[in-house]
Amino acid sequence: MTMHNKSLKLTLGVKTDPIEYRYSYDWLFRLMAEEGVYHAQLGSFFELYQLPDAYFLELRRTAESYGVAISSMFTAHRELGGFFYGHPAWEAVARKSYERFIEVASLLGVPVAGSNPGAAARDRMNAKDAGSACYLQHMKELLAYAHEKGLHWLAIEPMSCLAEPPTLPEEIRQYADELNAHHRATPGTARAGYCFDVSHGYADQDSIVRYGWKELLESALPDLVELHLKNTDSIYNSTFGFTAPERERGIVDVCEVREFLLDHADALPVDEAIGYFEISGPKLGRDYSDCRLEAQLRESLRYLRQAFAAESVAEAPEPAVPTLCEKQPVQIAPSMMCADMCHLESSVRGFEALGVDILHFDIMDAKFTPNMPLGLETIRQLRPKTRMPFDVHLMVEDNDFFVRQLSDMGVEMISVHVESARHLERTLALIKDKGIKAGAALNPATPLDWLRYVLHAIDFVVVMTVNPGFAGQRLVPSAFEKLRDCRAFLDAAGRKDILIEVDGNVSFTNMPRMVECGSDILVAGSSSLFSKTAAPSDNMKQMRGLINEGLAARGRQ
Repeated sequence: MTMHNKSLKLTLGVKTDPIEYRYSYDWLFRLMAEEGVYHAQLGSFFELYQLPDAYFLELRRTAESYGVAISSMFTAHRELGGFFYGHPAWEAVARKSYERFIEVASLLGVPVAGSNPGAAARDRMNAKDAGSACYLQHMKELLAYAHEKGLHWLAIEPMSCLAEPPTLPEEIRQYADELNAHHRATPGTARAGYCFDVSHGYADQDSIVRYGWKELLESALPDLVELHLKNTDSIYNSTFGFTAPERERGIVDVCEVREFLLDHADALPVDEAIGYFEISGPKLGRDYSDCRLEAQLRESLRYLRQAFAAESVAEAPEPAVPTLCEKQPVQIAPSMMCADMCHLESSVRGFEALGVDILHFDIMDAKFTPNMPLGLETIRQLRPKTRMPFDVHLMVEDNDFFVRQLSDMGVEMISVHVESARHLERTLALIKDKGIKAGAALNPATPLDWLRYVLHAIDFVVVMTVNPGFAGQRLVPSAFEKLRDCRAFLDAAGRKDILIEVDGNVSFTNMPRMVECGSDILVAGSSSLFSKTAAPSDNMKQMRGLINEGLAARGRQ
């Protein structure tokens, strides 16, 4: 086994180019989540420079709802190449567009944004040096603007043609050395780095390969921040993906790329390099070709996860998930009835990425409550997809039937309503006998005394702070009083170990006081984790902050 000096993590991502004018971002992010790929590089499109800020904030929220991070931006159309044209109007447009490009990157929260520099006209190659000088001067100023907007890097892509510098090893070093000398001498600037495309090499006008991908990559290593992964032919002409037929005719050995990077890890300025799979996909705008994109993406991504990121692709990655009570003093349990019913698996992937603690499922029979959003088959099919604990809240009349069905599905928690359980102690014992944590749920008007003679049989209490059945309801007036009384009731009975789960209008406004009153598990719905006013990661961050605020208030009592 090869030993490497520096720990370098190689991660797989996807550049969004293939869906442009073909599929939605939701479609791509969902596919990525299903394939266990969680980093996207937003490829530019012509409308990008005119769309309002709100569009990109929504796009970021959309990605995060699938557990996908937009980690980088990169041009797709050479549209920032006006610095090479020797015309002031083109130069001004390129500068204005690049500034907007940086602003969009800032809205998306990405650390890296980049492009290929541009191209000299083939019939005016004598203008190449002047174009390079113009580009480098603007880039020095743009490094300051990028830093102002919170970016860490502006990335450059070495190309495969002398008209599109940097191409040769000496050009690659010249660009990086000049820009980063400026960075070191000028406080308040981002750093210039390279996004290297492994399908790029240099073949001269006689189709003789003068520099292969490995020689050019070696020149870029001291400034390498990310990569583009695609395949190519023997003269670096056409590019394509990594399906089995494409690997047969291509020259890019991704395993060799991986080993080369790991062998030269000490030369890189980063500890993690994301390789973004970059293809345009099959011919755009044909019914016989557009439909082939999904299969091409999935096959290539499964190969790249294994060859580049060294992951097993036999099954989806299983993050280690702690058992009940081991993770946080107050746990967050997303209410799955608030998730996208058409794409629940992708939602679960998103929750895993956010670091939630438990998944909460409301099972109703349209009798005990006038609703039926989720069913047993939903849980049966989702259970193998994740190791996160499943908390099932039964709002049904025949509790024992549902308990027996659920006990074979591998759920960790089941709560039953005391109002519907004809033989409550026996039902709770049935749950416990199956090795599942048992909970008793109370409607808003149900007295706590109903718990007195089953305390020995329960692990948690679900305190409903709305009348059960629907999301988005108002908090009942007695909610905080009942939570506080429940904590006191349990403590007085010597059962401080019994957790309190609060379910109903667990909003940003109500959350701190709910925690202060003694809640241990928060069932998060449309007024907090699923709120459309911010990205899921921002909602999660806000929830953790409000929980800490509530814990501090609890500690002062």
